[in-house]
Amino acid sequence: MAQALVLDGHSRAAIEATQSLGRAGVTVTVSSSDPTPITFRSRYAHRRLPQPPALPEEPFLAWMRELDARARYDLIIPSTENALQAFLALDADDSLRRRAVLSSNQSLAHALDRRLTWKLAAELGVPVPATRLIESLPSSPTSATSFPTVLKPARSKILDRGVLRTFAPVIARDAECYTSVLRDWIPRMAVLEQEYVQGWGVGIELLYREGRCAWYFAHERLHEWPLTGGASTYRRAIEPPAQMLEAARALLDRLEWHGVAMVEFKRRTDGSFALMEINPRLWGSLALSIDAGVNFPLGLLRLATGGDLDPQPHYRRGMRTRHISADVVWQKANLFADRQDPLLLVRPRLRSMLEPLLLLSGQERWDHFSWLDPAPGLHECRRVIQTVHDAVRRSLLIRSLRRRRKSLVQRAVRRITAAQGSRPPVILFLCEGNICRSPFAELVARQKLPGYHILSAGFDQRAQRSTPLNVSSEAARLNYDMSDCRSTPVTESLLRSADLVCIMDLGQHTKLAERFPGIPLKSVPLGLFCSPPIVEIQDPDRRDAPTTRRILGQILSAVEGLTDALNATIPDARPVRSGS
Repeated sequence: MAQALVLDGHSRAAIEATQSLGRAGVTVTVSSSDPTPITFRSRYAHRRLPQPPALPEEPFLAWMRELDARARYDLIIPSTENALQAFLALDADDSLRRRAVLSSNQSLAHALDRRLTWKLAAELGVPVPATRLIESLPSSPTSATSFPTVLKPARSKILDRGVLRTFAPVIARDAECYTSVLRDWIPRMAVLEQEYVQGWGVGIELLYREGRCAWYFAHERLHEWPLTGGASTYRRAIEPPAQMLEAARALLDRLEWHGVAMVEFKRRTDGSFALMEINPRLWGSLALSIDAGVNFPLGLLRLATGGDLDPQPHYRRGMRTRHISADVVWQKANLFADRQDPLLLVRPRLRSMLEPLLLLSGQERWDHFSWLDPAPGLHECRRVIQTVHDAVRRSLLIRSLRRRRKSLVQRAVRRITAAQGSRPPVILFLCEGNICRSPFAELVARQKLPGYHILSAGFDQRAQRSTPLNVSSEAARLNYDMSDCRSTPVTESLLRSADLVCIMDLGQHTKLAERFPGIPLKSVPLGLFCSPPIVEIQDPDRRDAPTTRRILGQILSAVEGLTDALNATIPDARPVRSGS
C-alpha cells in the first residue's frame, strides 16, 4: 500500500489531497503547525503530527528525514509555499525532493519571484500588465502613472526578522496610500508597480512530467474574496481558453516544468487577458478539478512512483464547487457592497443567493464534503453556523448599543465624574494597531480636553510603529501632526489605570474580555459620541484619501462629542500635562 505525507494540513489543498489519496487506498500522514486543522478531522488522515516551522530549513528537513526513515513515503506534498521553501535547500537528486515532485530550483525561482515571471512572459510574448520595478522610495508620491495601481512584493513570502511573512498585493487608489505601502515595504523587499487589470480570475492548472504537459484543467472564479480580487470562494470548470492554455504551456515548457502548477490570468470584459502569476504547488480550489474529473494528487503519486499516467482526462465542464464557510462571508459582503465602486467584483445579489440550489441538481458541490468522509464537511457546517450566529449576534449588539446610546454615554461620563478629585481622570483610546485611529483620537483629545490625562494603545504587540502616510497626510490637513506618533501595546496596568476606555470597533470589546478577563469592563464605543452616532469606526490604514478623510472626520466629531458631554458635567477639570 502506497504511503503519502501531506504537509501544511491547515490548508484547503491539504484536505482535498488527503481525501483524494485516501479514497484511492493510500495511507496518508498529515502534519500541521496548527494543532487542530480541518485535515486532522478526515478519516483518511492515518497519522496526525505536529509540524515544526519550515524555516530555518535544517531542523525541518531533519524532522522530515526522521519521519521518512520510519515510513518511507512514496509521495510528499508541500501544500503551502512555507513548506515548499524548505525543499529549495535540497539537491535536485535528493530522495525527499524527488518524491515531492518538484521542478528545479531555477524553474521554481521563476514562479516564486514575480520579477522573473514577468521577464520570462515578456520574452515569450505572453500578455502581462504594464509593470515597473521599484527598489527605492520615489522622490514624489505622484510618480505612479495613474490610479488605481497595484503594488506587489516581488515575492509573496519574505523572511522578516526570522519569520516567514506573507505580503498580499495592495490596490493603491491614491498617492497617499501608494507612498504609505512603499514606505513600509521597500526596506524589506523590491516592489512591482503594476497596471490595474479590471476582470475576473481564470486558472489554468497543469501536470507536467519532465518538461512535457500531461494533464490540464481550467476554471473561472465566480466569487472572489476580498471583493477587490483574490482567492475564489466559488468557481466553475470551463473549457480552457485556447490562447490562455497556449500561454500557460509556453511558460512551463520553457521552464522544463515537473509536477503541478496553476498559471493564473485575469480576463477583461473585452475578452483580452493578462498573466497574474504562476503558483508552483497545489491550489486552494483543488476540489473543483478533482470533482470534475482531473485528480491531480493521484497524478503526483504516479509521477513520484514512476507509474504511467493516463491520457488527458475528460472533465465535466460547467461543474461548480463552493468553499461554503468562506462564501457565506462573500455573500454578506456582496449583499451590502457599494455597486458604484468600480474596483469591487460583485455579482447580482438575488442570483448569487439562489445559486446554492444547484447543489440539488448535481451541478454544484461543496469543498471537503463527502459521504465517505463526513467529519470535515460537518466541521464546515459548524463554521457556517458559527459565522451566521456571530453575524446575527453582532447585528443585535449594534442595535442594542444604538438603543442604549444615551445610557452608555451617561455611564461613561459618570465614570469620569467619579474619578474627578485628587488626580485628573484618565481616558485611554484603544484600537488594533495604535497607528491610526487611537493616536489620532489622542491628539484631538489632548487639544480638546486639557484637564485630562490622555493615553492611547493597541492590541498589536509591535511597539514604535509609525502612522501610515495616508492617515498622517489627512490628519495634517486637519492641523494634527502625527509624525511623532509611535505605537504602544496595551497592557493590564494601562487598562487598570484608565477611568474610561474608548474603543473603535466591537472586535476590541471582545478582545478586552478575552485577554484581560480580570479587569472590569470600562469600555465604550467612541463612535457613540459622534454626530450622527455610529457603533464602529473603520480602520483607515492604507485606505484611499476620501475614505481616510471620512474616518478621521468621524473620530474628530466623536472626540468633540465626548468633550461636550464631559464639559457639561465637569466644567472645572484641572489642566494637566498629558501622557505620551
